[in-house]
Amino acid sequence: MSRTLPQPSSRATFQESFNQLKQAQKTRKGVPLYLLYVNRPAGRAVAAALRNTRLTPNHVTMTGAVFTYGALLWLAFAAQPNLVSALVGLLLALGYVLDSADGQLSRLQGSSSAFGEWLDHALDNGRITVMHVAVFCYLSRTTDYDPVLLAAGCGIFLLASSTIFFGGALVDQLRRNVRPDPSGTPTPTLTTTASGDSEAADRANNRRMLRRSVVTLPVDYGVTCLSFLLLPWPGLFLTAYAVLAVAHVLMCLAFLPKWRSELLALG
Repeated sequence: MSRTLPQPSSRATFQESFNQLKQAQKTRKGVPLYLLYVNRPAGRAVAAALRNTRLTPNHVTMTGAVFTYGALLWLAFAAQPNLVSALVGLLLALGYVLDSADGQLSRLQGSSSAFGEWLDHALDNGRITVMHVAVFCYLSRTTDYDPVLLAAGCGIFLLASSTIFFGGALVDQLRRNVRPDPSGTPTPTLTTTASGDSEAADRANNRRMLRRSVVTLPVDYGVTCLSFLLLPWPGLFLTAYAVLAVAHVLMCLAFLPKWRSELLALG
């Protein structure tokens, strides 16, 4: 569950709430660039704006689901290859922002719950399946591409993306079960390294994190959302979709041995 932030004695302003979330943001390690620099800050702004309202994190979760699942159902059964269909990409991106905002709002309001986290993950997992089924339906309705090849491509993308999502979430949970951190805050470590060496190490670490953020960018759900802006041009969309599918497969193949090593080390 999300860690609750200290509650102010008086009504917090938007800026105070925004800064509080920024200082308590999750780790940057391995976080794709879109999530790090676009989606998290946007979700932070939404959460800060809603802190003093009667809206709960579950309300935000369900609103995001309405945007996401509504857009995908429209894509599957009604969207046509015209400029209006690009709205699917915008609605999916908006749903992704709200998916980031709900957890941050729960930390601000001190209203984190097991059900809220379950609901968030269940809807996130479901949207992966619905998204790729919707893509298959859209391309089958509006193009002359071989439906068997379309089904194979969408199925491969679905398998890779769901494995990355569920496998990564399960590995994180197993890590927490083995090495729980009751305080939710990092444990400070003592070091005798000279300040110059420490700064050099920090810069090197930041470069490594940046490289990893760039490498994982193609498998960021936000980038997949943006690819739907190409729906008015099915050929371009299918090209972008295929590139992202290949990226997900390659990243999945890279993650599997890494996860295996980590889990074996946990015992």
